[in-house]
Amino acid sequence: MVATEDDDIQFSSCELHAGEYHLVGADIRNISELETKLLSGLLDTSLPTVFLAECVLVYNEEHLTSALLKWIAEHFRTALFINYEQVNMDDKFGSVMIENLKKRGCNLAGVSVCSDLESQRGRFTKAGWDGAKAWDMMEVYQHLPSTDVDRIEHLEFLDEQELLQQLLQHYCITVACQGESLEDIGFN
Repeated sequence: MVATEDDDIQFSSCELHAGEYHLVGADIRNISELETKLLSGLLDTSLPTVFLAECVLVYNEEHLTSALLKWIAEHFRTALFINYEQVNMDDKFGSVMIENLKKRGCNLAGVSVCSDLESQRGRFTKAGWDGAKAWDMMEVYQHLPSTDVDRIEHLEFLDEQELLQQLLQHYCITVACQGESLEDIGFN
């Protein structure tokens, strides 16, 4: 750990600590390591906490992700988990995506829970979360204000709307809550 002259900022190759801000590196497959790092005075589990994951959980075996989600649900009084990940992977488009990633050395060890929106929601509720909802990105895209859609489509001209639709239908956002209902925090 390296400290600055005034000791306000400390950093190493995989951590950064500055006042109330802590960026901690840990292997999420190793709950013991994660627990040691997070609960060693850095984090108050009684405070509302947000967890974000972007195409991370799909790379872990299902039982490891389940253990992580269960640990969070058991240790945090109020938590929100926002996960962006693949979905609808059981169709031809999904199969091609999986094969292309395998050829590049990327194994999607947790792809079994990416079969549909229900499986994405279920991974959280089975791990003890109070509730979860999931939307594919096509649903999200269709609910954007038209000014945003126009801006997006102007940035990247797509003459293949079907291709965009296929791609958006194969990614989703899942929101899970612990200690509050999704409706109470604005996810209807």
